[in-house]
Amino acid sequence: MTGGPLADLTVVEMTGHRAGPFCGALLADMGADVVKIERPGVGDPARHQGIGPDGKSGYFMANNRNKRSVTLDLKSDAGTEAALSLLEEADVFIENFGYGVTDKLGVGYEDVTDRNPEIVYASIKGYGETGPRKKQAGLDLILQAEGGIMSVTGPEGGEPVKVGQAIGDLTTGMFTAIGLLARLYERGHLGDADAESFNGKFDVGLFDSIVTLMNEYLTSYSMDGSVPGPQGTSHQTLVPYQRFETEDGALVTGVPSDDRWDDFVELVGREELAEYPTNDDRFEHADTVVGIIEEEFETESTEYWLDRLIEYGFPCGPINDVEDVVNYDQTRARDLVVEHDDPDWGECLLPGHPINFPDHDDIVRSPAPRLGEHTESVFAEVAGDQTTLDEWRDDGAFGDE
Repeated sequence: MTGGPLADLTVVEMTGHRAGPFCGALLADMGADVVKIERPGVGDPARHQGIGPDGKSGYFMANNRNKRSVTLDLKSDAGTEAALSLLEEADVFIENFGYGVTDKLGVGYEDVTDRNPEIVYASIKGYGETGPRKKQAGLDLILQAEGGIMSVTGPEGGEPVKVGQAIGDLTTGMFTAIGLLARLYERGHLGDADAESFNGKFDVGLFDSIVTLMNEYLTSYSMDGSVPGPQGTSHQTLVPYQRFETEDGALVTGVPSDDRWDDFVELVGREELAEYPTNDDRFEHADTVVGIIEEEFETESTEYWLDRLIEYGFPCGPINDVEDVVNYDQTRARDLVVEHDDPDWGECLLPGHPINFPDHDDIVRSPAPRLGEHTESVFAEVAGDQTTLDEWRDDGAFGDE
């Protein structure tokens, strides 16, 4: 079966860079019809960042496949009217403008709900729409630092570093998708009386997402005042659970429960480890325990230890780089990297979708669009008649053509 579980959902996206587009891509991958509104002649800034064909970088392609692109000049009355007409029939609107900008452009929540009171309206901001920093611009790197995740990332005892991917952008995109589905579920279960007072708006901040990812660090701090520094590859509470050097490389592994410790001692072949049967014991003597394991692991190859760990049923894995991940058997088996023939670039790879729906087999149904590629076809339908379409065009709704 093709299409996806969101095949009947219509989404209008007015976003740029990564957080908003990633949210839209998740919905589009699951079958939603996502129309991306872009600025005429410029488009999403991500179009021009990094490797790729002119106006459609790999960065853009990864987060905008399965979408349609239209251009609108929202500084013109005709452009605003065309946008509102498009939103009038939509289920969802996603925007990541700066604080207050959508109101100035005439597509704020009140403007849109005057035409479509049932719409679900998602607003993505650096800091959300409340609080003392709500008007401040926010980028992933800044918010990784401000939200605390950088403080626990990096070599143990070293200086903080950013997470290797834009974790704030990507998790914000995911949280926004979750929020949209929650609002849609809520809307679908309202009675007639409650439907009249439905408020479909919500906002997600990158700062919020990163602080949320701090998870148990926040709770532990409240209990004992602990303020940890960079953790390296070790775990804040579990020993062993980290990277280990081998004779020819490295791997990661861990012992998730005390009832498996005797098996791990047998696997490693160092009886002195039996003196530390509980995680509390091992945590208290972490340097000694880890030192013994490291000493033994360095006597054999990565392949040897991975085979042995798998044989004993312990979680483990190699440290793969990008090329390794692309060619990894599990990656291929789960369609996590998809072969794609882009009309402007040719053969390339795109990230797959992490949710496996066995009855919906299409992941990439269409390539990332060229700027404004679908303006004519989308607004011909929205306008309802040629006269209206011509008026919008003549009045500058679609920019200079």
